Amino acid sequence: METENEESSTTEKIPTAEELIPAPDSIGERKKSIKNFFTKWIKDDYDKLFLIVLIAAFIIRIIVFTKTQDQALWWDAADYLASAKRWAGFNPHLIDMWYYRRGFLWPLISTIFFKVGLGEIGIRFLVVLLSTGIVFITYLLVTEMFNKKLALLTSIGVTFSWIFLFFTGRPLTNLPATFFFLTALLFFWKGYVNNKGKKYFYLFGIFYALAILIRMQYLMFGLSFLALAIVKEKLAFFKNKGLWIAIMMFIIILTPQIILHNMHFGNPLLDLTNYYLGVEGVSKTGEVGVELAKTSDLFVYINNLPYILDANQQGYSTLFIISPLFILFVIGFFLFFIDLFLGFDKIFKNKLIQKKFFIFFWIISTFLFLGYIAPHLEQRYIMPIVPFLFFLVVYPLTLITPYLKKFNLKNTTIILILSIILILLLISNIKFGFSLIESKENSYSEIKQAGLWVKQNSNPEDIIIGGSLPQLTYYSERSTYPFDLAYRRDLPNLNETDLDKFILENRPKYFILSIYEYQEPWVFAYPEKHKDILTPVQGYGLQNQPILVIYKFNYDKITSL
Repeated sequence: METENEESSTTEKIPTAEELIPAPDSIGERKKSIKNFFTKWIKDDYDKLFLIVLIAAFIIRIIVFTKTQDQALWWDAADYLASAKRWAGFNPHLIDMWYYRRGFLWPLISTIFFKVGLGEIGIRFLVVLLSTGIVFITYLLVTEMFNKKLALLTSIGVTFSWIFLFFTGRPLTNLPATFFFLTALLFFWKGYVNNKGKKYFYLFGIFYALAILIRMQYLMFGLSFLALAIVKEKLAFFKNKGLWIAIMMFIIILTPQIILHNMHFGNPLLDLTNYYLGVEGVSKTGEVGVELAKTSDLFVYINNLPYILDANQQGYSTLFIISPLFILFVIGFFLFFIDLFLGFDKIFKNKLIQKKFFIFFWIISTFLFLGYIAPHLEQRYIMPIVPFLFFLVVYPLTLITPYLKKFNLKNTTIILILSIILILLLISNIKFGFSLIESKENSYSEIKQAGLWVKQNSNPEDIIIGGSLPQLTYYSERSTYPFDLAYRRDLPNLNETDLDKFILENRPKYFILSIYEYQEPWVFAYPEKHKDILTPVQGYGLQNQPILVIYKFNYDKITSL
């Protein structure tokens, strides 16, 4: 039998309420650690002012998010997210639409969002965070390369750039890839140029590989890294262990993509140079993706610079009326690169000239390369160099600082004045960005409605025929075949006879025709030609003008086509 003393000695002491509350010092330490985690980079007035810019960038992007969260996806965005839905297991009957020349990371990330229930809204918010992150990385990068004054002003330009504002509302690959690439460039500069530690070589290789896995097009920037390595070390860069570490990390992360590419198209290096550059190589499909560019095409992005920097420039009827931003860019271009032009013979010895050479080579090579492979002109393609375009815009502003100091102005006051001037010059960017967002509010909304209607009025194993292939697939979650049956870029385009045969063998449920995508004349004539078996069951239009019609197949009446 236990005694009273024995029982009391084994009873656990219950703590008092006061004892459960952490000591004040403990709470203070926790608060301090949390504060340090978020604000340890804030060390001076430039950092404090940038924090205001960063908060403003986030708020503006949240506004963009609220305006675009319900907008229909465009072709390219739906192309990635449709595959993400397939990978997430939304419908096991979906055909494989994925184009294996593309990096798989963005749809893979989207797959995770679908899997955990965050869905499209979560993906769109991720784009907001990455867009804000680009502003942050721009500040850190320009600070690392130059100084905080230039970094602050450049980050303001990126914050209000109409390109970044508009595409914050589009879950495409360009913006996420740009975030990873600029982060890779930051680590490259820290590790290779400024010799701050081997860990940055690892991080450079990792983040550059992640950027490539999101957008293969960013392989083109490897030439800029190589060019800087040559002028910095000549052939001695082959002995740089840090660079070999970065290359090793880069290859390891890209290995799954290399394997997938090789399975579908053969040797990735030969295939990509064949498909994108028109250089003879080896491709399992025998495709050539580009034709030799015209000389005029090479300069299409350079010619578009006024519009890239200031969207209001599009409204000017003559080049004699040009925006202040473009004027500043031209002045900044010559003032910044004058040392490079006059002292090019010192390039292997002078670090400042090497730095300017890198930026010059990076910008010009990007413009020319994009003019070669994408002469149809897509401003989103030049996102990675937009920060340094604005860097050249703000460069002349910083040169007036000595004159302002004659008025006994404090440094903080001077940078505030310059920031306000720049923001005023960027008002047209802000206005155009939001007007463009609002003007596209209903773009492809009929496709979205049609896809959702098909989803509600079909079974998972049903298939459909229609244009706007990726959007219909994404919203309907049904296997969709285009009229030419080439549901991937590497598949051959077929004709009307082939479609007739496909319909008889596979019995699709719906035939969807809209005015959004260009089609051959026989496609628009198809419903009328086969009105005995195609019955319109749903339509969408504007002011009594049909935009999209859904036809249902009547197979009890089909004997032949």
